[in-house]
Amino acid sequence: MNDKKILLMDDEAPIIDILSVFLGRLDFEVYSAGNGTEALRIFKEEYEKGNKFSLSILDVSVPGDLGAKELIGPLKEIDPDIKVIISSGDSVQGAMENPLEFGFSGALKKPFRSADLKKVIDRVLNQ
Repeated sequence: MNDKKILLMDDEAPIIDILSVFLGRLDFEVYSAGNGTEALRIFKEEYEKGNKFSLSILDVSVPGDLGAKELIGPLKEIDPDIKVIISSGDSVQGAMENPLEFGFSGALKKPFRSADLKKVIDRVLNQ
């Protein structure tokens, strides 16, 4: 059983696809969701089965659904130890500028390169 589990949530399928391939190469078992409601369901179901996630990368905004800022509280209620990276193409949002103040472990500005992603993940997992 892989102990490096990651939950991705983004409403853009190509981003999920690219991240899944890259994270798979880093030996992560990847779970993905297209919206916050689905991400919360997956997170809760896996936690109840004893499968904790090492990390989650969440899009800050999902039209018509829960984004990262709405998900951070419920995820931390389920697993207070979860590390969450917020992701957005808009870096001027408060949570992107100061992720720790909003309960996030890090921030990843889109578009990003694989090296940027790896750097943020390594830093967050080693906090």
